[in-house]
Amino acid sequence: MKNKLKNENKFLKDEYLGSLDLSNIDNELYDKYNVKKGLRNSNGTGVLVLLTKISDVYGYKIEDGKKIDDEGHLYYRGYDIYNLAKLNKERFGFERVCFLILFSRLPSDDELVSFHEYLASEYALPKGFSEDVIFKNCSSSIMNQIQKSILSLYSYDTDPDNIDPYETMIKGLKIIAKLPAIISYSYRAKKHYIDDKSLHIRKPKKDYSLAQNLLYMSRHSGEFSRLESETLDLALILHADHGGGNNSTFANVVVSSTQTDIYSTIAASLGSLKGPRHGGANKKAKDMMDSIIKEVGLNAKDDEIRAVVKKILKKEFFDNSGLIYGIGHAVYTISDPRAILIKNKCHELAKMKEKLDIFNFYDKFERIAKEELSHEKGSSIHIATNVDFYSGLTYEILNINDDLFTPIFACARVVGWVAHNIENKLYCDKIIRPAGLYVGESKKGEFDGEI
Repeated sequence: MKNKLKNENKFLKDEYLGSLDLSNIDNELYDKYNVKKGLRNSNGTGVLVLLTKISDVYGYKIEDGKKIDDEGHLYYRGYDIYNLAKLNKERFGFERVCFLILFSRLPSDDELVSFHEYLASEYALPKGFSEDVIFKNCSSSIMNQIQKSILSLYSYDTDPDNIDPYETMIKGLKIIAKLPAIISYSYRAKKHYIDDKSLHIRKPKKDYSLAQNLLYMSRHSGEFSRLESETLDLALILHADHGGGNNSTFANVVVSSTQTDIYSTIAASLGSLKGPRHGGANKKAKDMMDSIIKEVGLNAKDDEIRAVVKKILKKEFFDNSGLIYGIGHAVYTISDPRAILIKNKCHELAKMKEKLDIFNFYDKFERIAKEELSHEKGSSIHIATNVDFYSGLTYEILNINDDLFTPIFACARVVGWVAHNIENKLYCDKIIRPAGLYVGESKKGEFDGEI
């Protein structure tokens, strides 16, 4: 039987390899037919396919048809992220931003209290959910476990296929409220059933914010400082939305345009966010930096770091992809405001935790990597550090396991997914269906129905 399987696998592999030549699509064909590869224009800007009033990502100017690099800005409902980031000093900073993104305005203090009370009333998972969904057949991937859990919530909804915009908002708020418990329980289950550690489960506290509950339920001790909760709250604020064109939000809008349920759309977005070219980049950047530190040490000189950077670019180090994870962005040119804000908070946290040695290494690597990338692409090209570069380090200093890096991103971004889902339902009545051009050969007349 084993030999038969081996033969079948060899057959399939040979057929696959043989098909590559027959299926090859030459890059020149994209130019010939003016097909926007990856929905991107030739100058790197994204092809406009959506209209939104939720958030705006500004990374460059267009003057006389030419792309001009500029300092980056991110706006939620017209508010600059630099101003909104100051809300992290509040206990419910992220909740205030959630209200803004969903309802188009900042809440009063009384409205914020009512909003938090509603979310807190939905913190707990349905009876039996943890045992039946999370602790049975737990996954080594927390992101996949979250997907399964979100899809399972469909079965606990008495009217799951109701896609009325208001009902979508209510269902979305319930998912937002339950995510800290889903994430934390999925993590604790993985640690117990797969990593063979003790199982510690805590119920969410209704007087805690979403950020506080994430720390409380995921940590073995359940304890955290004010600076730690402030830092995580800021991270959630920075990741809450990033325009309608980011991959996971676009996936949400594409799937929701078929008029399917919100559980399916969020599961699709989670699958998108998991990838290392999107939300998974925070863990990928951290893994890369761990490999570099192991190679040269925290006290490495500039020349030693520069040599490693060159090896990465030559596809001779780490994953041999030639990518420096966390350095460079598709939209931001000179700067990513989220990276600046999280770096400043990370520095504050590193001082408190006596981790300045690793922070200083990241800072030095960032400078050298940007220099080398600019040199490779042309001295006039600006390279922006991505938020993913420092978010992973921030979580590490917070003593958050890397299994939770991308789930934390998801906990924040679900707010944007829900908002764009509703906006698209209200103002766009079309299913999103782009065209694809066939460039293969015609086989007409070559097959008479017999083999």
